[in-house]
Amino acid sequence: MSMSVNRPFRLVLLLNAALIPALLLVYQLAVRPALHGVGPLDVHATIAENGGFQPGSIQVQVGQKLTLRFSSTDLPHGIAIGPGLGADLGPVIPGKIKEVTLTFDRPGRYTYYCNTWCSPNHWRMRGVIEVTDPANPVPVTETDPVIAALVAEGVDIDAVHNTTAAAPHGHAEEMAVSAQRGAALVNTLIIPPELRDINWRRSHTPAQGVALLAAQNSAAQEADLQDVTAFLWTADAAPEALSAAALTYAKNCLACHGATGGGDGFMAGQTAQLPVAFSDTQHMFTMRADVLYAKIRRGGMGTDMPNWGLLFTPEETWALVDYIWSLALK
Repeated sequence: MSMSVNRPFRLVLLLNAALIPALLLVYQLAVRPALHGVGPLDVHATIAENGGFQPGSIQVQVGQKLTLRFSSTDLPHGIAIGPGLGADLGPVIPGKIKEVTLTFDRPGRYTYYCNTWCSPNHWRMRGVIEVTDPANPVPVTETDPVIAALVAEGVDIDAVHNTTAAAPHGHAEEMAVSAQRGAALVNTLIIPPELRDINWRRSHTPAQGVALLAAQNSAAQEADLQDVTAFLWTADAAPEALSAAALTYAKNCLACHGATGGGDGFMAGQTAQLPVAFSDTQHMFTMRADVLYAKIRRGGMGTDMPNWGLLFTPEETWALVDYIWSLALK
């Protein structure tokens, strides 16, 4: 009789011995971080020459709430956090504080940065949020497939292009190309299937597109072929994504590349190399979209072009590439 009573009792003890540590672990890893957030933490911004963001690095766990209070001690700084968070606090002026609370659902590195030009070293105005997952402490290194494909192909992302030699059909004169005219002409030409494929267009230049069109439309005027190519290179951009990209460009690219992409921004003379003029159609006809994408995400070696891959998602980067095409191929 005593054995029949003690056996269930021992079973309960064993279950408790296993269950209680498991529940404690769940509380420690999931419940507690969610209930007890980090912050509010004060982040002070000064121009990069005087230290930039302080602190410059913050650690938080997946599921934890992180509250940040941004302030400026010298001049207005535009504060945003990315990639993919949609957190743009706008200008933070001295004496004022702007607060934001974030919860990260996946581990990784996020960046808070200034998107209002504040000094010659403005691009260094960045701070890092390291988000870790205690349940999976080994970080996963993500490879950008577009950049990996370019490396495998042997493409030199930083190659200097000779636009005179590489212009469509060898023509060196200035090109007057119009995507709007191309839209009216596209149905009058035979369009090879490659040109309907966005992946093909992203990995080839408009000049190569003109050559394909010419092979199928031998009687067409070259100006018409160029216009239709311009239309095809800009047709996929969604208006809402293009509008968002225009704002991204204005806040982060305009200072060097200029408001209309002329390479004539107010900081253009301060860079190691003159910024690319996206409005130079002849040059842009020699460029590949995937190379533009890679340059944005990785930066340009020796050009003072910073990397933006820590700030923008791949989708935001492609939208920015589409906006650059719109500057080149109006």
